Amino acid sequence: MTDQQTPTGRSTHSRATHGRSPSGLSDAWTGWVHFGGVLMIVVGAFAVIEGVIALLLPTTYVATNELVLTVTFAGWGWLHIVLGALVLAVGASLVREEVPSWARGTAIVLVALSTVVQLAWLPAYPIWSVVMIVLDVLIIGALAATGDPAARSR
Repeated sequence: MTDQQTPTGRSTHSRATHGRSPSGLSDAWTGWVHFGGVLMIVVGAFAVIEGVIALLLPTTYVATNELVLTVTFAGWGWLHIVLGALVLAVGASLVREEVPSWARGTAIVLVALSTVVQLAWLPAYPIWSVVMIVLDVLIIGALAATGDPAARSR
């Protein structure tokens, strides 16, 4: 980054000269991280809504004896609410100008966990679970495609 003087004598940083954002990612990679963050916010909000519906209206979902994990709808509801809130919060940290160093790794782990939860939830709400799994895979792809910014800067 280079310092440039403004007419008022203030120093500004120029990102255009090296194509790097303040988080150390190139501008192209920052776009992928922000895309993943926005999708995480959406997926997290959907999971919270899914959990609230499981708590308040359990008859909305199909009850089947073929479930691999036998958990009550209240248990699934709370799991979706807590995991969805975590996914939403970490996704919000990814859309900031300076992405915290812990956010991408945490996001990938949480979204992978969300994928497993959706896979187990598949018998109760199959089409919605498949949509959520596809979105989770897109998020992981967007966040993993950026690689390690520290390794690229060497």
